[in-house]
Amino acid sequence: MSTMQVTRPTVGIVVPTVDNSFFSNLANSAARCLSGLGYTALILSSLNSAEQEKEHLKALTEIGARGILCVSGLSTLPEDLLPTDIPLVWLDRHPASDRAIPLVANDDRAAMAQATEYLIGQGCRNILLMPGFLAETRTSPRVLGYEEALRKHGIEPNPAYILHRAGKKSSETETEELVRDLMGQGVTVDAIITSSDRAAFGVITALHRVGLYVPEDVKLISFDNSPYSSMASPAITALDRNPGMLAETACRTLLDLIEGRPAEKETIIPVSLCRRDSTR
Repeated sequence: MSTMQVTRPTVGIVVPTVDNSFFSNLANSAARCLSGLGYTALILSSLNSAEQEKEHLKALTEIGARGILCVSGLSTLPEDLLPTDIPLVWLDRHPASDRAIPLVANDDRAAMAQATEYLIGQGCRNILLMPGFLAETRTSPRVLGYEEALRKHGIEPNPAYILHRAGKKSSETETEELVRDLMGQGVTVDAIITSSDRAAFGVITALHRVGLYVPEDVKLISFDNSPYSSMASPAITALDRNPGMLAETACRTLLDLIEGRPAEKETIIPVSLCRRDSTR
């Protein structure tokens, strides 16, 4: 039996999970771009685990990967985790680090402020935020943008209206459970912003179980804008994060590092709000 010979250099792509349309789209787009640039992509899921992410990063250096693209769930990059000479680009989010590592991301803070202000403009005052799961605790820019928008309009943020998932079950299951429990406490909610379209489906299910409907009773916005958001009933207003542009820009930034060229230290990819029936 012949042994397959790998002749093309390898680049590692580390994502929190592939059980998420945004991250899978991001990884797939990056792999396609890298293939066109002459590299083989090795996609690794950290399974929403900080320790697993660290193991993947170490393993990629041990197998001689030429570079790494990483959507990190870490709060801080340990100094001794990676050699300083391996090309590394943070994608979508980044941990604190003394190293000057390029970042390609959206401005989640501004995007969340835009979504929150849009709902306030629709007459909403009791807006529930579900900012998404992070493997290690840190302040989410989405929370900051949400709170800034509320204060701008004279609404004092209430911690009870920010619900964090545990990352142990699917996003739609955990979201459904959190929303159902909150509504069961008699909390008034007139709008919800979720971290993903799948989480938005969990919201719709939870609301139906307590006799509420989108958008008649509660308006709904999600991040990601996967194809499912426009196929849902009602179609979901969503923030489009442009994963294709994120991935291509990150790949070209990494290529600059690999080939010894100066690389942009931070590139922000624009986000657009796609208005649909869930906020009418």
